[in-house]
Amino acid sequence: MKKTILNIIFVIYVIIAVFVTICLLSYNQFKVTEFGNYSLVIINDNELAPDFNNGDLVIVDKSIDVLPGDKAFFYDTYDRQIEIMLGEVEDLEKVTETESTYTFEGERKISSEYVLGGENATSVIPGVGAVLSVLESKWGFLFLIVLPALLAFFYQITVVISDIRNSKEDKDDKVEKDAGKKA
Repeated sequence: MKKTILNIIFVIYVIIAVFVTICLLSYNQFKVTEFGNYSLVIINDNELAPDFNNGDLVIVDKSIDVLPGDKAFFYDTYDRQIEIMLGEVEDLEKVTETESTYTFEGERKISSEYVLGGENATSVIPGVGAVLSVLESKWGFLFLIVLPALLAFFYQITVVISDIRNSKEDKDDKVEKDAGKKA
């Protein structure tokens, strides 16, 4: 029973470690995880309350069109400070077949390349953003993913070395017994 519980905990740990690693490898230039048309937005403050609260993980689908009157998430790159903002789209201007310019409240013009998706195309998982934020941080990843994996690796090396020593000792004992029987 105890071994089964430990195995379940180990499998859960491995799944979390692999998921966090994939999230980190899927970062875009703004350090937001993207899986195809989906972006994982971690809410780090209460500016977007009551719809989105601190610690929420918001999954934004970019494949659903954002139209004037909709609220949309976008990257605000003003003054080299990259933030994810939520604003209401006032106007939409097609530049090319694949490129558009959105005008947000306050006459802020944003290229479609910087728009993550509309508020109506989101899923919210409360509290998971805070956990993912810690796991994706440098120190969180080091202490919660890398260090335990390294300790498990070294433990396995000591087990293998111990088994090799025991095997040699058993072999030596067998040789001594066989030599004693022949004498």
